[in-house]
Amino acid sequence: MQEELRYFFMYKERMAVTNDVIIQFMDFKGKRLVRATVQDLNTTTNQKLKEDARTQWEQIKKADTLEQK
Repeated sequence: MQEELRYFFMYKERMAVTNDVIIQFMDFKGKRLVRATVQDLNTTTNQKLKEDARTQWEQIKKADTLEQK
């Protein structure tokens, strides 16, 4: 049985000045938004966030990048 997701992928955007890609997740259980760069996701100690991001990686990779104005 697959474990339930806590962090749901919302969108990704590219910051105009730094050119960093920001990925946004919604944590419905904790009632908050989580915004992180790919580097942040790789170094976080939040294992559930890492697992949920890996589970949704194909969707994240294929999502259009919103350009920050």
